[in-house]
Amino acid sequence: MYKVFFYNNKKFIQLDTITEETFTYAELQDKIVKCALWLQKQGVKSNDVISVCTNNQPNSIVPCIAASYINAIFNPWNEGMDLPTALHVLQLTKPKVIFCNEKSSEVILRAIKEKNFKSIVVIFGKRDDTISFSDILKSCNDTEVSNFHYIELDDIKQTSCILHSSGTTGMPKGVELSNYTMLFISEDNNFDLANLPTLWFSSLYWISGVLLNVKAITQGGKVILYPEFDEEMTCKLIQKYNVIFLSILVEWCIILLSTSVKLSRQSMIY
Repeated sequence: MYKVFFYNNKKFIQLDTITEETFTYAELQDKIVKCALWLQKQGVKSNDVISVCTNNQPNSIVPCIAASYINAIFNPWNEGMDLPTALHVLQLTKPKVIFCNEKSSEVILRAIKEKNFKSIVVIFGKRDDTISFSDILKSCNDTEVSNFHYIELDDIKQTSCILHSSGTTGMPKGVELSNYTMLFISEDNNFDLANLPTLWFSSLYWISGVLLNVKAITQGGKVILYPEFDEEMTCKLIQKYNVIFLSILVEWCIILLSTSVKLSRQSMIY
């Protein structure tokens, strides 16, 4: 993954449709390395868990890749979870650091207090009793960034991330994916996102969100970011950004096809 960023540093990888900002591999890599350095300063080591609880936005993937650079384990949570679920996943994975958005911060902080855990909370946004993600990016200087080296893997079968089951019949269960699995995902060419304007709404909590992020980064996709599915906005995004690859749930597809908003004819992969 580290080498992918090196060879594609000037190439566009993300477009935030909320702000119209675009980000290159180099800009994303800079944030990832700074995040990895900050995690190391907090004492995060190999096999420690870093949890992420947010919707799709330009920085959501940053802690995940930063964790992989230092052989830590990333663990996405559902931003819409209730307190019992938050208590459960907190006890299950015992994260050293939790990155979350403002929406999920209240329930996460309540869970930490109830469990009397010492997890550090970093927020994408602002909240007085947390650390701002923007502040941790400012905590590393250029020399530290240029001297950073990712930690080599001792074992390809070592756990890379812990995802959670849907929790349909009970509380979510942890599912470990190894670095071998992540490598297989990145090298699988059943579909190729290279240079394709790509849109999806699955957050990192879903395996599809992890898979699509990995594929887009390793293959050079052009990720169009929007936080949640809305049929009218989806149609507008498809037209405005000439989306070629769209990944959505079946029920969303039905809604999208039945919407009154008209799409111009174009080639698209679903």
